Amino acid sequence: MKISEFKSHFYYSLERCNLNNAGQALIPDVNQKTAIEWIDRFYREGAACSVVGWDETDGVRAKLARFLGADSNQLAFFQTTASALSQAAFGIPLKKDDEILTWDQEYPSNFYPWRLAAERSGAKVIQLKSTEWQTPLQTILNSITAKTKVIAISWVQYSAGAVTDLKAVANAVTGKDIWLVADAIQGAGVRPFNFIDSGFDLVCGGSHKWLCSSYGGGYMLIKNERLLELVPLEVGAMTYGDPDTVKSFTSEPRKTPHRFEPGSKAMIELIAMGATLDLFSAVGVEAIYAEASRLADRLRQGIREAGGVLFCSTGPILNFKFAAEERFKELESRLKAAKVAFAKRGPGMRLSPHAYNRDEEIEIVLNALRDL
Repeated sequence: MKISEFKSHFYYSLERCNLNNAGQALIPDVNQKTAIEWIDRFYREGAACSVVGWDETDGVRAKLARFLGADSNQLAFFQTTASALSQAAFGIPLKKDDEILTWDQEYPSNFYPWRLAAERSGAKVIQLKSTEWQTPLQTILNSITAKTKVIAISWVQYSAGAVTDLKAVANAVTGKDIWLVADAIQGAGVRPFNFIDSGFDLVCGGSHKWLCSSYGGGYMLIKNERLLELVPLEVGAMTYGDPDTVKSFTSEPRKTPHRFEPGSKAMIELIAMGATLDLFSAVGVEAIYAEASRLADRLRQGIREAGGVLFCSTGPILNFKFAAEERFKELESRLKAAKVAFAKRGPGMRLSPHAYNRDEEIEIVLNALRDL
């Protein structure tokens, strides 16, 4: 599939322009159609279609795992990325004086679970200091000690788009008993990713940003050898089997990622995400990344010409500011008037085009920059 055909599956109107895909992306027509079909099925059929829905959901499990370079038996579904990160933080066996390394610019959902888990166990969260909103690999490596138990970082940071080389981190701690946990929501869907190749133990993410789906599709990828070490945070019928599994005082949680899925899932949202994954796979994530980066680079060029200061030089997420605050406020006012979705994050304004965005949308921002 060509990138032009990919774009045709998304709503387009210059009356509204979504350049805040790092916040929430548009869903494609195939996702919308699938969701409507399944809402209608539940409206008409109720329980009669639920068994089929469960099978469809497991089919999406296989699609998502394959898309992210994992095996289907390495993926558990959660409601949100925060739920998956909480499972990681409270499921890893921490003890007094253990150290958890994380960045000072992590999204709150990748901070608070670790803070509370540390408070309960007597462990310590160490926030590594960023360098001009970048996350240097060497800073992580220099901070590892004999007490380091967890490295919990984002693959791509939400504020300014800094990227951490996960494989390099994993290679550096080979042979050490350190849990490696990554929040991948700001990269999965727009950047090529291979879980097995990354070397990380746990990778968490969600559906509503770069994966162009609705809310409710959180997930965790987990290394096979870590599966039974991670204690389930929530439990229910599905933790131990299914509704017909005989209850027992000696039952053990399932030995698959299903052990972290206590009950019913957001079935409609997950099945609809499967349609998005089919579309993404048809065009290829490499092509998606190339197009999103091309559009972001057009914005970077216009920002430089307007005298802006950039905080991330590559990739689909960019953040910038002006030395004069009044210019920043004027641009903000112009973009709001043009109904351009953006976000104020970290050091300045964040723009985050996806591959479905059009050059005409980018031109709206460039014209606003020129008018400054």
